[in-house]
Amino acid sequence: MDIACIKAVAQEEERGPDLTGLINALYIQGYLDLERLLDCTWKEIYQVPRIGIKRQRLLLSLLERISADPKTIENHKIAPTVAMHNEKDIGDLTLKKIIRKYKDTQVDLLKVREVAEKEARLKKIKDRLREMGMIY
Repeated sequence: MDIACIKAVAQEEERGPDLTGLINALYIQGYLDLERLLDCTWKEIYQVPRIGIKRQRLLLSLLERISADPKTIENHKIAPTVAMHNEKDIGDLTLKKIIRKYKDTQVDLLKVREVAEKEARLKKIKDRLREMGMIY
């Protein structure tokens, strides 16, 4: 199921630049479907550029809602959205520049307890979705 299905469970106040930015950042990193996103670790999500704490919380909240009621996204089908960029943005997004920018950057790790809590919450969500037959 396409990652954009998380829009279906977003509340009105959550829709906007944070949700769009979250989905675009996930697309750029190759998280095109829900199953691939759920198979990654919280550390991998934490390292995705342009997903800060606020967007991480939003993502976790949306995934918890999907876990609580998977039927909300059951029939959701949407083509992946494409972000439009001007020439300057495209130049900034070239693979070489991205690698150069983040190659030597040290990632600040979350506190061990916070990471463990988030991993446990993601595992709970994955288990719930597997029980409902939404992912394998």
